Amino acid sequence: MYSTTRMKLQALCAVVMFLCVSLAGSHAVACSGKTAKGRLYLVSVGTGDADNITVKAMNTIKKSAVIICGEGMRKVFPDLLEGKEIHGTGLRVHQTFMGKRGSRDDATKEVERISGIIRKAVKEGKTVSILENGDPTIYGPQMWFMEVFEDLNPEIIPGISCFNAANAALKKGVTWGAKTRSVILTNGADIGKLAESGNAMVFFTMRISVPEIVEKLRPYYPPETPVAIVANAGFKDKERVVLGTLASIEEKIAGEKLPLYLVYVGDFLAKRYGIDLKGKAPAEGTK
Repeated sequence: MYSTTRMKLQALCAVVMFLCVSLAGSHAVACSGKTAKGRLYLVSVGTGDADNITVKAMNTIKKSAVIICGEGMRKVFPDLLEGKEIHGTGLRVHQTFMGKRGSRDDATKEVERISGIIRKAVKEGKTVSILENGDPTIYGPQMWFMEVFEDLNPEIIPGISCFNAANAALKKGVTWGAKTRSVILTNGADIGKLAESGNAMVFFTMRISVPEIVEKLRPYYPPETPVAIVANAGFKDKERVVLGTLASIEEKIAGEKLPLYLVYVGDFLAKRYGIDLKGKAPAEGTK
């Protein structure tokens, strides 16, 4: 009898434990449903060719239900964006509120439109990704999203900038010059003040041309200062590097209409290491 009673108690305990676990699980699911929150990301898809996108960026886009991007990205990443809810956006907001161009009323309406889409999706527990070429934090026109949606705690997925791609095309270390160990990134504003330091400079040329750069740098850098232009950085089949000096670079590109390009100025472009193995016998054990 004792054995039978014990078995009944064990069975009863098992049933109670099962019910407790089931209730706890149901409660957890219910709670998770109530507190589920969507996420907002600003994602770099890299610069140039499609294979410059990072794995982290791809994974973030894959788990996103809603995508904010330009028409060009739909063509570059058709498979990755297939089945997503996609909304377009232009550069109007950035141009208006930073560049002081265009209608402020129109830009505000654009912010309100996009805000409605994003906040609704996040409230529903969806992941939203805003796609940006290059690295969003280096002259990125979509950085305004970080301020407008600060309350949603958005996350930036960094990526390859045209600066990174152009550095690779040059095969140079931009902070390792003979005399200069710093580099200034600029869109061409306040060149005189920046040039006084004598540091290497990289121009994102959305606001300034090569002749303008050369003219404004002449009072501060000697004519033999190395200069390089990198066009279509990151595009394997279109990337181009033009090397010269402050005195010769204009002549080297005379008559050309350059596409998107960066201009580099500084002694880091010259040969730095002085290693010369010409005529030397190979080390033992090598061929």
